[in-house]
Amino acid sequence: MATAPDPVLLTSSVGGHFNELELVVEALEIPRHERHWVVPRHIQTDDRLARESVTWSPLVQSGEYRKALRNLRFAVRLHRRLRPRLVVSTGAAQATPHLVAAALLRTPILYVESVARLDSPSVTGRLAALLPRTRLLAPQPGWPEPWEHGLDTFSTFEVVSDPDDAQVRRVMVALGSEHFPFPRAVDAVLGTVPAGVDVTWQVGDTVGSDGADRNRWLTGREMSSAMSTADVVITHGGAGSILTALTAGKVPVVLPRRAAHGEHVDDHQVRMVQGLAERGLVVAVPQLEDLSFEHLLEAAALTVSRRGQQARPGLRPAMPDVA
Repeated sequence: MATAPDPVLLTSSVGGHFNELELVVEALEIPRHERHWVVPRHIQTDDRLARESVTWSPLVQSGEYRKALRNLRFAVRLHRRLRPRLVVSTGAAQATPHLVAAALLRTPILYVESVARLDSPSVTGRLAALLPRTRLLAPQPGWPEPWEHGLDTFSTFEVVSDPDDAQVRRVMVALGSEHFPFPRAVDAVLGTVPAGVDVTWQVGDTVGSDGADRNRWLTGREMSSAMSTADVVITHGGAGSILTALTAGKVPVVLPRRAAHGEHVDDHQVRMVQGLAERGLVVAVPQLEDLSFEHLLEAAALTVSRRGQQARPGLRPAMPDVA
């Protein structure tokens, strides 16, 4: 698809940050013909961006900031060619060269911090806060200036309980796109889901202790379909997997990754899952050894509906500048 003059450049990593960016674009009502995506080519993005204007960027994983900065020359050349009027990002390391390129070329930035960061900004968010002509949106109210609260992705979901309809015949397990393995989650599910239950797996870079070969990746459409038809969805604590489950109408059972086990760079998933559990949007299992069939029944009794997200006035690209 051809790129419009002066597009809105949209950049993030794959996984949860990309899922969040899709919802931000929806909330900001950015027309398709004005969008240009700059993301890594992945089964998730390849599927979802088939009808979009996109530049595939070199893959950068969580925490790989030195590798990200090696992509700065690529980013500057791209920005000079596209001349975007605005850069919108939800992070993470993948987006840093494009934030720096925007600053160097005096392009306004709208940085939306990940919903996984409830208490303080990520490394990318702290970098964004140092850049000129940048508007910073926090996922929670009450952050100190210059952060402001303008979007709450999770507020679009409403949960209804129907315990009489709780059945566990089909389970979908999604462990996201992180490059950190999460075998404890596979083992916990194997020890909990009864024999005879149909399980669809998306394990990414994880192998369980049994060594079995399970499905690594699903396209976005395959993931949404598997979650929609499952009675229960079990996910890691990634924002993207949780948002996909909620959008599919399911309150997921969530197993947060922990840094002490080499499952992520820090414990932000634990904090986010705790906050979502308080809002009734997930069934949280902070300690994986506590996962039980009762957690699955609890989730099976819940359904989710969605109302449209509204961005606060002044955030949409057609409105006054973010500078």
